[in-house]
Amino acid sequence: MSDPIARVLGSYPAGFFRQTLEYADAGFGEAWTLASRHSEEPEQANMLGQLRHARCEAGFRQAARDNGLSVFAPHTEPAGGRYSLIEGGGVYLIRSNIQRHCGPPRATAFRQQWAEVNTWLDPQQLDLLRQTVPPSSDRLCGMLVITAHPRRGEPTVPAYVGLGIPNADLSDWVRLIAVTDLLAMYHDADAATRKPVEASIEVKDVAVPRLKNRPEAG
Repeated sequence: MSDPIARVLGSYPAGFFRQTLEYADAGFGEAWTLASRHSEEPEQANMLGQLRHARCEAGFRQAARDNGLSVFAPHTEPAGGRYSLIEGGGVYLIRSNIQRHCGPPRATAFRQQWAEVNTWLDPQQLDLLRQTVPPSSDRLCGMLVITAHPRRGEPTVPAYVGLGIPNADLSDWVRLIAVTDLLAMYHDADAATRKPVEASIEVKDVAVPRLKNRPEAG
C-alpha cells in the first residue's frame, strides 16, 4: 500500500496548506467578531458554529484557487446544502465538520460517499474460493480537520488544523497529520532536492622526476 500522505505531497503545493492554515486562523477570528457583534448570548454559540463553518469553507476554496487547484461546490444528496470540494492530481479534499476532538467526522452522506474511494487503503479480506478484484487506487480522499478549543478555551483561533485520510467506512483515520507537520515534510523534501551534489575529487598520481645516475668519467 502506497503512503497516502506522500501522494498528497506530490499532488498539492505547499502553498495551499500554508494558506489554508492562515485562512482557518483568520476565519475563527472573523467568526468570533461577527457572532459577538450581531448575536446575543443565548444564540451566540449557534451563530459562532455557523460562522466558523462559513468562513473556513470560504478560506478552503480561496486557498485552492490561489494555488491553481480545481474548486467545486456541489450540492449534497439528498439535497439540503452544499460543500466545498478541492481536486489536484486525483486527490480530493473536503472538510470535516468542526468539532472539539480529532476523531472521525460526522458521517454525512457526502462524506461517506467520498470516503469510499479510499477502499483500496483498507486491508483486503481474501477469499480463497473467490477471485478478488483489488479496488481502484486512482482516487484518494482527504479531509481538512479543524477543531475548536473547549468552551473555556481561546475562541478566536482553532485548536488544531490537520489533514486526515479516512478509511472507507469513516470509522477511523488511516493517517492524521497536523498541517504544521505536513509543511515540515514539504520543507524537508525541498531541502533534499536543493542539497548540492559534492563533486568527486580525482586524485592524480604525482610523479617526482629523478635524475638518472651517470657513470663517472674515468
